[in-house]
Amino acid sequence: MDNFKFEKIKSKYSIHYLATDKFKTNLIQIYFMLPLTSWSEAAMNALIPAVLIRGSNRFPESRIIKTELEKLYGAGISFSVLKRGENQLLRFSLEYVNENYLDENINLSRKSFELLSDLIFNPLLEEKKFVEKYYLQEKKNQIENINSLINDKYNYAVEKCFQNMCKDEKYGIYKLGDVKSLKENSCEELYNQYKKIKSSARSSVFMVGDFKKSFISNVFDEIKLPSTDDIIDNFTDKTVPEREVQYITEEMSVNQAKLTAGFRTGITRDMEEYYALLVVNSLLGGFSQSKLFQEVREKRSLAYYINSFIESTKGLMMVSSGINPDNYVEVLKLIKEQIAAVVAGDFTDREFQWAKKSIINRLKQDLDSSKSLAAHYLLSVINDKPESIISEINNIKKVGRNDIMSTAEKIKLDTVYFLRSEE
Repeated sequence: MDNFKFEKIKSKYSIHYLATDKFKTNLIQIYFMLPLTSWSEAAMNALIPAVLIRGSNRFPESRIIKTELEKLYGAGISFSVLKRGENQLLRFSLEYVNENYLDENINLSRKSFELLSDLIFNPLLEEKKFVEKYYLQEKKNQIENINSLINDKYNYAVEKCFQNMCKDEKYGIYKLGDVKSLKENSCEELYNQYKKIKSSARSSVFMVGDFKKSFISNVFDEIKLPSTDDIIDNFTDKTVPEREVQYITEEMSVNQAKLTAGFRTGITRDMEEYYALLVVNSLLGGFSQSKLFQEVREKRSLAYYINSFIESTKGLMMVSSGINPDNYVEVLKLIKEQIAAVVAGDFTDREFQWAKKSIINRLKQDLDSSKSLAAHYLLSVINDKPESIISEINNIKKVGRNDIMSTAEKIKLDTVYFLRSEE
């Protein structure tokens, strides 16, 4: 089973853990959740993990960290910056071999966790700030990462649509912030922001694997983590603004035009209608037999690709396509028509069952990955609706045709972003 347990260790630390011997490795993740407030703060928050991973007081440089990881049977440490709703999340991940596969008893869990926590909570400093060299190198890397988004036209078009769609909302802030803010902040400011995060950000520990009871109960006596609230979302504005559809066109040198349509649903993961929305999205553009793919690409050859996906914490749906620019009007019309067809119940039982099966198969695949299990459960916790994958599958099976029609009726077009060639 994939039921996570929740504990407050010593009445301080929020622990979500799934005890399982299914995997050969154990996974520990530490999350910090921060409300998106400004582009400047988002830029600094995103930079902090990269600087922390460079070294701590006990492990002051990458070479020493790498050697320590090799001693821990090839353990791996990584970080990610995520955006879920109007929350920015900093994720630190540690993956190491399940101790039950080792012949010797070296307390691998504790030693691995000590390394991870030391990098996060005991940073290497010079003159009461981060090491300037590490700060400058990682700031340069983040600027390059932000600038490189334009080279990935699919994700660039999706991000630009979101930013225009939510330009007056916190969700419009990019998860890595912006180049201007990065160039303006200093090493001292970054360290002050780190101290603020450490003392006040919501945080949780996620664990998936075969852990000894003594590790979960006792390790936090030795490793002092800041005491904070659990990462339950209270930050995302879920209201749906009433306004006319906005149309935005951007021109640059591209071989293939990108048409991206952003919709408001008013339905978020914590609502009962969420399961029907998942099926609606699958039916429309979630898999190879979906209505948009079949109608726009297969039958009419009007798109190189077309798909849809939802942002379940904010309640948004996006349809993304690569097209010939001359087909813009017709493709947009077909997108609207396919949504209207679902509202009218114009879909076969076979399409309906395929849409469900596509979601269920994808969820079952997540059961075979510790990281996917943690990612799925993270979203449910953020939305204050802790739920296992098996429970979600059972709820999807219960969705009926009328649920699909009434849910699809709530999908409203908000923003159309069109990226086309300068020619």
